[in-house]
Amino acid sequence: MFLVVLSIFLLYQYQKYRIAPTVDVFKLTYTDTSGKAVDLNAYKGKKIIFSFFGIWCGECVLELKQLNEARKTNLKDIEVIVVSDEPLEKIKRFAQRKNYPFTFLKIDKLFSDLGVNAIPVNYLINLKGEVIYSKVGILNWKDNSVVSMTEESLK
Repeated sequence: MFLVVLSIFLLYQYQKYRIAPTVDVFKLTYTDTSGKAVDLNAYKGKKIIFSFFGIWCGECVLELKQLNEARKTNLKDIEVIVVSDEPLEKIKRFAQRKNYPFTFLKIDKLFSDLGVNAIPVNYLINLKGEVIYSKVGILNWKDNSVVSMTEESLK
């Protein structure tokens, strides 16, 4: 009996922290770094890498650095939208300091309200606005297979 309960608990923990939640990113409310409301529906029809991240998260910051490098040679036609639930001023300072060619947004909900219990969480969104890939944890953008998979998936 103990093993059954332990197995159920471990499965719950795995799903909670390692499986990206199903989130309709187009129905959420966002604010850009200038304080203006953003309707993500304006991005439908574009290829998107959408990432929930935290400024305090070392893996998130590393992933953005790698993604920025990958975009210099590949992924040029893909929009990168980076979303945090942290205070707008912190997001704005981070975006200005890093000067990445990404769209930085503040979400008006807490990540935990969306089922986002670990970050980074990445979604690849195709031209139709459909999530075709999701992952909790860092994507290694230095790995050519990750870049190729992204390019192929978003064709």
